[in-house]
Amino acid sequence: MKLEKYNKLKLKLEVFKFEENYFTLNRILYYFSFLGNIFLIYFGYFFVKSVTANIPPLFPFQDIFFTIFVALFLAGYELTKRFSLDQLFKSILQNGKVTTTSAVGGAVCILMISGSFYLSIKGSHRLIDNTGTISVVSDSIIKKEADSVTKYYDKEIAYYRKQPGYTRDDRRYRDSIVNSLEETKQTKIQQVETKTQDKAKTNVELNQENSTAFLFITIFLELIVLLGVGFNAYYTLGSFNETGKLLQTPKFRQLDQNLRLLKLYYQNGKKVPGDMPLSYNKFKALIDTQKLDCSHKEAKNFIALCQELDIVKSHRARKSEIMITYQQAKDLIEKQDII
Repeated sequence: MKLEKYNKLKLKLEVFKFEENYFTLNRILYYFSFLGNIFLIYFGYFFVKSVTANIPPLFPFQDIFFTIFVALFLAGYELTKRFSLDQLFKSILQNGKVTTTSAVGGAVCILMISGSFYLSIKGSHRLIDNTGTISVVSDSIIKKEADSVTKYYDKEIAYYRKQPGYTRDDRRYRDSIVNSLEETKQTKIQQVETKTQDKAKTNVELNQENSTAFLFITIFLELIVLLGVGFNAYYTLGSFNETGKLLQTPKFRQLDQNLRLLKLYYQNGKKVPGDMPLSYNKFKALIDTQKLDCSHKEAKNFIALCQELDIVKSHRARKSEIMITYQQAKDLIEKQDII
């Protein structure tokens, strides 16, 4: 194994084990949770918009105004919900128990989740519900086909009723045909109604299945928001605690000190390649002014480290010169001290 690859694995498996191992998972869950918020806003929009659509016209461009208002309201609602959940999870994880404050926050979060869930369910139902359309179409088809059947058989019935009945047998025969046509007409109309209603019933059942599917989709969306926000809070606190423990070791305390000194040495990043570095006296004066816990020996060792890493170079005929940017120097020192 190459040394460079070994050093990367060491950072991942030994030094920042928690942070490195769960970084990708945290990013996926966190950004995926925003997708959940977007769809919850989309579903909720159809319900709230249908409510505002019933408001009588009050001013010009009212529909556009309410469209923008509903979208902003739902976006703000979801962002507030995310912030509340984030604070709740962090509070519980930091304290290790449910306090009075977190209990109140939990109640608020439950109410906000319930509201979001209600708006999304109602909105998705408005989005896919076509029961009214099915009923109207079904009635229209029944009426059209029933009228067609009635028109045909009424014509036949009228024809036979006009036939002369010279004898009782002729009249009985004529009436029997008319009755038969009446019964056939009613049977045909009933068949049309039954067939159309069966199709409408099938469509209504399919509509109910879609509503059930959207119920589970909405539950899933709420869960991925909870999972994304909750895991991000867990990851943030876990990384913070891991780094805090590492900084308590001598090696990482030295890293922290070197980074503080580097910031002073570069005068908060103002120094650029080609500039002259601070003289030792000015550098030590800055250390004393900032009240850093750094001895004379440690300051000398830091300058020697900068020369060793080629952050600063001394030329024969010229004075010392800064060779790389502040960020490059910072990366070098972090890599040197961590490894």
